[in-house]
Amino acid sequence: MAKLTAWVVTILGVLLLLPLIGIDIGAALNSWLLVIGVLVIGISKLIRNYSGKKR
Repeated sequence: MAKLTAWVVTILGVLLLLPLIGIDIGAALNSWLLVIGVLVIGISKLIRNYSGKKR
């Protein structure tokens, strides 16, 4: 999971950096990719925390 998180955070960082350096990929596309990235991180962390723990 650490590798997945590292890749997703890196991609999100690049997406946030692109408009600042003048590369516009479209506000709607950029917003959707950011939301999907955050959801991937959140869901993967929840799965990691709650899988395999039987009470």
